[in-house]
Amino acid sequence: MRWVLIWIVCLISSFPTVLGQETPRIPVSKISLPDPAYIGMPIWIQVVSPTSYKIHYPSSTVPNDFGCNEVEIMWDGRVLRPLIGLPAGPSSGAACGWLGIADTAESKLPIHLQYSLTEPGTYTVRFTRYSPFRKPALEVAEQSEWVPLHLHVTPPDMVEHWLSSELSALPGTSGRLLGEALPSLLASRDPRVLQLMIETTYHRDPAVADYAANSLELFDPAEVRSQLLLVLREHGPNDALGYLFGSRGNIVAPIASQIVASSLPYLRSSQTEKVAAAIHVLSIMHDPYFHQSPETATQIVSALQSEVDFIVAEKNEKAAWWIANFLGQTRPAVGRALLWKLINAGLATEQSLSCVTWFHDSSDLPQITAVVKQYSPSDPHGYQHSGVVSQMQTQYGRVAQPFLRDILASSRQTWVQTAAAQALVQLNDRIGWEFFIDVVRHRPFYRDEMVRWLGEVFPAVSNANDAAIITFLASRRAKATAQN
Repeated sequence: MRWVLIWIVCLISSFPTVLGQETPRIPVSKISLPDPAYIGMPIWIQVVSPTSYKIHYPSSTVPNDFGCNEVEIMWDGRVLRPLIGLPAGPSSGAACGWLGIADTAESKLPIHLQYSLTEPGTYTVRFTRYSPFRKPALEVAEQSEWVPLHLHVTPPDMVEHWLSSELSALPGTSGRLLGEALPSLLASRDPRVLQLMIETTYHRDPAVADYAANSLELFDPAEVRSQLLLVLREHGPNDALGYLFGSRGNIVAPIASQIVASSLPYLRSSQTEKVAAAIHVLSIMHDPYFHQSPETATQIVSALQSEVDFIVAEKNEKAAWWIANFLGQTRPAVGRALLWKLINAGLATEQSLSCVTWFHDSSDLPQITAVVKQYSPSDPHGYQHSGVVSQMQTQYGRVAQPFLRDILASSRQTWVQTAAAQALVQLNDRIGWEFFIDVVRHRPFYRDEMVRWLGEVFPAVSNANDAAIITFLASRRAKATAQN
């Protein structure tokens, strides 16, 4: 009987292996923390990965965004909730987060930006990295043990000595600013740090400027508003602040009218970037969210509409993009005429054409067609205008059909042609089906992309071979012939 029991225990312990379902062991990372750590001072976690993976900080232009890396902190028997933000402006980079800037932080994270640690005592910390490339999504790629963090009351004058030293010796490179100086300084909510962050929104490197702008959410909103107005009046608006206002409007809503007043004088600045930033900010401030008075709202509209001739004269591409977007969003009576001024001047052409389609005035179709058919040596495949061609079908429907046929027949740019063919197929036009039959038969370089698109729109052919796809397309062409 004793041997039978031993055999049963062994069988049970090996059962997952017998079934081929042994749970893979998660690689164990090692972490270290400052000891002692002090309240109000930077606290960085150091990570040694058992793999070749390297943590990069910052993951984005948001100070408390760690990408696929998670830091958990437990205190008094409960796991604390981290503060994690999202980018206010456009974001790009690796899937797990990395700005790709040289000399930023590696294998360490500023945990003081995700957790407000204000009570002395012993905390425990764990690091986990998730993989965005595995299934199921966000599977654990590595994880540390729980490690103690001993947090102490800061000795007198320690913070002031550290802060004065850091503020007087800021590094000159973007990498050192983003990977060390700025995140460390953000351990403090001192007015001098707030002032530095507002001033850094004017930095020549957009990543640094956006990081500084996003950091303003960590400070007291009333203090942010007070200092922000002083800086705006002296230096005018910038794009980083414009993105922040657009996504974190609650921070500046109480001073929206003052921001408008501070931005208007910069519409005629001699610096092109100041003009573009002023248009960006004013277009944001016009949003109903900010509850501008009718007088202020009218003032913004009038100022921006009258700015088009100045933008054209200055050939200000970035300002043209913002003004085109504003005209497309608000669609004033003079909007189409102003957008055509920008298009005819060759400014923000793609955005301006897209915004013209938002008016849904079919009298614009001949001009739009003429523009997108023009061959550009700087854009030989027609990437620039392909999106506009797609919008012709989306915004005008069947009215655009003859113009799309003309584009397909006359354009010498690949992606303009394929966009027209896709639009015609969605309108069940015989010419569009014939184009796709030729693509499948003759296999040009863009064949795979077109077949992939067909599979997304028509799931019946998502995994079909060429013969089956052609049979499907031919049947659709036959039905369309009677209708077109």
